[in-house]
Amino acid sequence: MSSASLTLTDRGLALSEPKAVGAQGSTKVLAASSLGSCLVFVSGAVVTVALAAIGRDMRLSPLDLQWVMNAELLPLAALTLVGGALGDRFGQKRIFLAGIALYGLGAAAIAFAPSFALLIGGRFLQGLGEAVILPNGLSVLGRAFPADKKARAIGIWSAAAAVASGVAPAIAGAIIDHGSWRTAFLMLLPIVASALAFGTAWIPKDSSTSYVRIDVYGAVLSTVGLGSLGAGLTSLTNGAGPTLWLLITLIVGLGGLAGLIVTQRRLGENAMLPPSLFASRSIVGANLFTALLYGPFTVMLTLIPFVMIRGAHLPTLVAGLAFLPLQVLITVVSPLAGMLCRVSGRRLPLFAGSAVVALGCVMALRIGPNATYWADIFPSILLLALGMSLAIAPLTTLVLTSVESDRVGTVSGVNSAVSRAGSLFAIALLGGVLQQGGPQLFWGFHMAMVVAAVACVLATLTVFIIEPGPHVDFIPRD
Repeated sequence: MSSASLTLTDRGLALSEPKAVGAQGSTKVLAASSLGSCLVFVSGAVVTVALAAIGRDMRLSPLDLQWVMNAELLPLAALTLVGGALGDRFGQKRIFLAGIALYGLGAAAIAFAPSFALLIGGRFLQGLGEAVILPNGLSVLGRAFPADKKARAIGIWSAAAAVASGVAPAIAGAIIDHGSWRTAFLMLLPIVASALAFGTAWIPKDSSTSYVRIDVYGAVLSTVGLGSLGAGLTSLTNGAGPTLWLLITLIVGLGGLAGLIVTQRRLGENAMLPPSLFASRSIVGANLFTALLYGPFTVMLTLIPFVMIRGAHLPTLVAGLAFLPLQVLITVVSPLAGMLCRVSGRRLPLFAGSAVVALGCVMALRIGPNATYWADIFPSILLLALGMSLAIAPLTTLVLTSVESDRVGTVSGVNSAVSRAGSLFAIALLGGVLQQGGPQLFWGFHMAMVVAAVACVLATLTVFIIEPGPHVDFIPRD
């Protein structure tokens, strides 16, 4: 997934830190946090470009290819909030470095995986590492800078993530064209080693907090619920009939999510997902909007490189470079969206952004077997970038200004987890596309783009759930 957009929601975890705790603004802490956190965004970018080569080399089915993506997204969606609580409980530096180590083990397992099972295990380890890297890397950063310097530090952090995820697929594409997809994952290991070394040396030691509660039941139930529903939907889109196993999987998934709701209500404010957060119309609307928008966004990020390589037979390097304009445009245009927030209030930027992304999905219907990048592919990417630029920065502002200051970190983490959950279910529904080849691949791709456009239209309707509210200042101006 694109770091340029994801970091706009994730940055709230650092902006929510009320003050620097015993630290001066440190460029070394910024460098260590940025290097470790970049790993979160690099792996998804590399896998998107490498997906066709992985499937061809390991002779994977469409079902297998979906789990190559979802094995990382599942722990990210289910455990990001728990990862933040673990940092509060045992110390952010310790958990941040542990996440980097887990990520490195996952990358090594993928690079040397002799079987599909070990490949998926490596991807899951990567996602597990990312679920603790991101909230703790941002917390470390938020605590290292005083309030008047925090926004600038987060801006540099975001730019570093955007550059890394823009460059990584291009490098991976060049490596795959002239070598192996395994080498593309091996190139992550020196970055992991550097992040561990710099994090150990440059991040100040922090103390653990024994009274912080870890919502173990919430973590288990969210993982079981999301994983089982994802597995059931994945089987359905791959042509599986109404088998007993499929029925059991769906029942377990729904039961897990129902149990999660009951558990969270019982725990109240100690829950991973405090129920009182969802008493706000704006928070509910913002999260529905996030899920509906990030699903189509993930579908485009996944399928466009896939059809470029497998359907239009373009070089992997070209597919790796395809979304570089997306990174640049989102990074440049997103700050300007704050002007629209101040002039028009909350709803219009979100409505306009999701509508432009819907047009990008429609424009993608032009992509066919003889597609060229600039004439057929770039227009849809341009619209996608403009739409996300208009929507995501105002969405972050909405999320961070709809609750009291002491709850900003929690609501930002929830919104980040919802974006990953939307991506998880979007990938689960792609089996009918990934199992096609030749002309049928483009038929499935076009159908996916139509469904994605409909989801974006539904996102525009959820905007009206959000309270109109006052005209607001854009968060990064703080």
